[in-house]
Amino acid sequence: MSSSKPMSKAETPPEFEAHFAQEESIDYGEFKHHRNPELARVRRFLEWKAFQGGLWLGQTLSLEHLQQLGRQVGRVAYRLFPKERGIAQTQLQRLFPEAADMEVRVRECFEHFGQLIFEFFAIEQIASEASERLVIENEAVLHEALSQERGVILLGMHFGNWELISVYAQLSGIPMSAATTNVPDPRLNEAIRNVRERGPLKLISRGDPQATRKLLRCFQNREVFVLAIDQDTNVPSHWVPFFDMPAKTPLSAASLALRTGAPVVNYLVFREPHGRFRLCFESWGTFSRDPEQSDAQSQFNVSWALNRKMETILREHPTQWAWFHRRWRHQPNAEELEALKHLIDHATELEL
Repeated sequence: MSSSKPMSKAETPPEFEAHFAQEESIDYGEFKHHRNPELARVRRFLEWKAFQGGLWLGQTLSLEHLQQLGRQVGRVAYRLFPKERGIAQTQLQRLFPEAADMEVRVRECFEHFGQLIFEFFAIEQIASEASERLVIENEAVLHEALSQERGVILLGMHFGNWELISVYAQLSGIPMSAATTNVPDPRLNEAIRNVRERGPLKLISRGDPQATRKLLRCFQNREVFVLAIDQDTNVPSHWVPFFDMPAKTPLSAASLALRTGAPVVNYLVFREPHGRFRLCFESWGTFSRDPEQSDAQSQFNVSWALNRKMETILREHPTQWAWFHRRWRHQPNAEELEALKHLIDHATELEL
């Protein structure tokens, strides 16, 4: 059980209080895309052909050559996509203003994502060579969580090569369901799904009319549910501080943890030299609702604790996250901001 203690007014992060006073937020206005809808069909066709070409490369080249190619593609993207580069640089400068190597960090983010794409094309190759490619640490944490027979919430991030959890599912034989989003092109969507669904890992897509039933079945069968809450997406969310700024944060992890009593386990896949990866599991505890607090307050407490853990990870490894995602693109209105202040003032700090 995660321990907790009341968070006094004095413990509320001073940077967050400054945000309230100055009403500062990240302005993404200059980075908005103005895509011509008439070109959407052409763009999707090109994306589909590029994906097919990538799958062919994944079957033809070695992983090391694919990673090198991915880094080169990332460097080209760094030059060709100024808006994405601007988003990454703006967010990194806001969070790490003391960093002297900002341009290098941003370029490394693009190189990392380029590698990620080409590693995705080579996932079959990685799976077939998993004994040499994938080192697994703290696997006992996941097995101990499963032994509680409440199901497991396996919380990932868009960090490192998060896609390799499917390879682990295939190797371990542990039944898993993973929450995913769809892409507009049905051909591309189905192709991505075919790569991701490996062994006992099944996908639960946003918008699937059977999504709730599949999720309930996952916990009824005491299985693993894989999800991420580190992006601003169009799912049920609430306002929670992230790096001391109000961030629209998916509600799913906190809600499920409180409702089911399932333990929360974090996983990260670090990229290592020479085409190797390190998959690490860490227990983030179990959570229960405080009967003296509202559901909204209890959910907020859990989400804030999870966000703080993710902040720590990103401070230690700042270049392996998708910084060109607009994490703070939505902003609370005046009423929502007041409600958030109230939640902070009455929060219970959970120690994971």
